[in-house]
Amino acid sequence: MKKFFDNEILMAEIAGWLREGKTVTIPVKGNSMKPFLTDGRDKVTLCGCRAEELSLGDVVLAGVNDGGSTVLHRVVERRGTRLLLQGDANETTEETGLQEVLGKAVAMERKGRTYEVDGKVWRWYSAVWMKVLAGRRYRQKVRGMLAYLRQALGGHGRSVGLSCLTGVLSVGLSLLFIYFSKQAIDAATEGRAEELPLWAGVLVVNMLLQLACNAWDNWVAVRAQVGTGNGLRYRIFGHLLRSRWKELERFHTGDVMNRVAGDTATLTSLLTMTLPAFVILGIQLLAAFAFFYWLDARLVWLVVGILPFFLLGSRLYMKRMYGYANRIRRTDSRIQAVIQESLQQRNVVRALEIGRKRLHRLEGEQESLRMRLLKRTRFSIWTRACVSGAFSGGYLVAFCWGVWGLSDGSITFGTMAAFLQLVGKIQQPVWDMARLIPSLVEGMASVRRLRELESLPEEEAGTSLRLAETPDVDVEGIDFAYVPGDRPVFHNFSCRFPAGSRTAGMGETGTGKTTLVRLLLAFDKPQAGAIRLKTGKETVEVSARTRCNFTYVPQGNTLFSGTIRENLRMGNPEATGEEMCRALRTAVADFVYALPNGLDSFIGEQGSGLSEGQAQRIAIARALLRNSPILLLDEATSALDEETERILMENLERDYTDRTFIFVTHHAAVAERCGQVVKMKNEEYTSM
Repeated sequence: MKKFFDNEILMAEIAGWLREGKTVTIPVKGNSMKPFLTDGRDKVTLCGCRAEELSLGDVVLAGVNDGGSTVLHRVVERRGTRLLLQGDANETTEETGLQEVLGKAVAMERKGRTYEVDGKVWRWYSAVWMKVLAGRRYRQKVRGMLAYLRQALGGHGRSVGLSCLTGVLSVGLSLLFIYFSKQAIDAATEGRAEELPLWAGVLVVNMLLQLACNAWDNWVAVRAQVGTGNGLRYRIFGHLLRSRWKELERFHTGDVMNRVAGDTATLTSLLTMTLPAFVILGIQLLAAFAFFYWLDARLVWLVVGILPFFLLGSRLYMKRMYGYANRIRRTDSRIQAVIQESLQQRNVVRALEIGRKRLHRLEGEQESLRMRLLKRTRFSIWTRACVSGAFSGGYLVAFCWGVWGLSDGSITFGTMAAFLQLVGKIQQPVWDMARLIPSLVEGMASVRRLRELESLPEEEAGTSLRLAETPDVDVEGIDFAYVPGDRPVFHNFSCRFPAGSRTAGMGETGTGKTTLVRLLLAFDKPQAGAIRLKTGKETVEVSARTRCNFTYVPQGNTLFSGTIRENLRMGNPEATGEEMCRALRTAVADFVYALPNGLDSFIGEQGSGLSEGQAQRIAIARALLRNSPILLLDEATSALDEETERILMENLERDYTDRTFIFVTHHAAVAERCGQVVKMKNEEYTSM
């Protein structure tokens, strides 16, 4: 009697057999590979494979969702060590790593008949289905982009719609102007002089209405542009603040700034100017064609015959321009990064005398940008010249057609004038559309870059979980590496920070002191073990929700531009003058009151106008105002002299006995005043 098992039950054994070089035949589970393979009816034969043996179109058995599930899908794209997989019946894709691939299909059994993957039937089927899957991915991409554009509009969709409606009304008025002009010319040439005042008045009213429409359209467009831009920047900035630290660290700050500033401006222009202009121009083009058809249908069919060639050329043009736009935006981000880093570290640049090197690097990036812009411009000029030549030919055709009609009496002078005006009404939208295509392409590239930022996973959401009393901090057997598989920063590390204690974390650079602070703040999570906050009533694992129980003072200058009072109130917006005075005195920062404007003294970017030690003491005072039970000070006294450091430690012991202090430090004087010292060295940890 045969006994059947689900593939998942034997997956570990199947993976082992494939690694040993054995061939394995398994039944098909699920319908993701329909129409060729069906659940329960068909089978697939697999063998092990190396990374270099995988090609696009191969069907593989692979783990996805960090090994949470296993799928039999087709490889549709390869990005370095990452693979994009898609089932033949699926609309969406799955991403996995090369190391997650268990095996590759070598044969399919369908309805009892075996098809080798090297055979003609399967090769033909795969070639066709790869095109089908590409179409599905493109459709999904378009849907996602349209959904993002709707989301980016926020509550300003009505304003953009009103702008489009006003533009359409303006188009209608311009076509009516042509009709009224035709009537006026026909009245003049046919001896109906009594009608001329009427048509002159109608034309004047029409022109005034067009001017009013244009003015109203500009007002509505600007309001929509400002509102959409502000809303988009606000949403992206908020998402970045909520995103996981580790994920955001993958992006250079200069690149992020370029996206938040430059790409949001480009996308706003796309939504409020470019796309409405395309809609209006398209309607103008169709309306002009309809008017032409009413005047003389033969000429319209001539233009329609040329349209497929125009559409094909437009698609090739868009594809080429999209590639240029992507490369230009990436180069622009690198330029932003060079400038931002150099200005941020300007004192280091001066001290190391590397100003020329930074300028040379900027020059190189700018040269790269120049070459790419010129390449795009050459392509754009060439295509515009072709379009301009086509326009000239179109005008010549319409002119000759009109002259021919006048000669045989089939049209009037008014119709001839309407012909020539309508040619402009057709040529101008096409020309304007061609000019708008670079903006459209740049907008699409900006959408991709902004979606990449907004796809960053966010931290755990929820109400802050503030504990009623100062908790113990228990670090219980944690393992952690920044990149899984790399040498771990922590291995089975345990430590306890009792409530109200003073602990110094000491050790050489790179032994995990700052990493421990990041884990306590839940900027990242250990791969094993846990960090918990414990009181007599409750125990909770650290997360973004428990961050309110901590106050963090990092190394270096962390002040914001503004007044000292504004900086202090970042710790506690409701802090009174007395509370600020107490915190400043404890932090040995009462020098503030000797400044010309006291608490209202203005400090520049990164505490400009203060010494490093003064800035550190104000930052400590800000932390004390936050009123959190646990303070994390990461080399927060590194710029203080010994005497000031001693006074600071004494003040903290005297004024804040109910709080837990964790110092990351290299100063023995700080460690001597702590009740506990945790020494870290190459995965060895000692509590003293």
